[in-house]
Amino acid sequence: MNYIFRKLQFNDAESLLLLFQGIKAEQIDMSFAEIKQIEEIQNFVDNPSELTYVAVLKDQPDQVLSIVKGRRELTEEKKHAVFLSAATHPSVRGQGLAAKLTNFALNEMKNQGITIARIYVYSNNESSINSVKKLDFTLAGKVSRHHKLKSGEYVDDLIYHKILD
Repeated sequence: MNYIFRKLQFNDAESLLLLFQGIKAEQIDMSFAEIKQIEEIQNFVDNPSELTYVAVLKDQPDQVLSIVKGRRELTEEKKHAVFLSAATHPSVRGQGLAAKLTNFALNEMKNQGITIARIYVYSNNESSINSVKKLDFTLAGKVSRHHKLKSGEYVDDLIYHKILD
């Protein structure tokens, strides 16, 4: 398939909202699942504190298949660092699309002065852990017992980072 990687645009909001609603329906516990309105997504467009990139098919540019967002504070002390979030449509998971988009996004972010990216992954999310490792992120620490499942079991929050310079 021929993918296009690019910055998020206003006309992507409706497609992204559907992706986020799907994530919520799958009961995936992540920040994108909390987004309920198109206006929230539109706030990511051209926002220097929300560096957001998407993957679309060349022949279907109105359907977002994957998203990578780097959130940062714009203070002089912190504008060099981003916290990454990513999501991929179920129909293209496991095909390496998220990794390719993440590499594209990290390169774009590096060109904007980002020198470090971090990502938090729940310790029971093996597929995300494997993906993060394949992208050469380094385990930097963990927050023990960060999240309690309905079963009563606790899950750690694993903190990974990648130096970009």
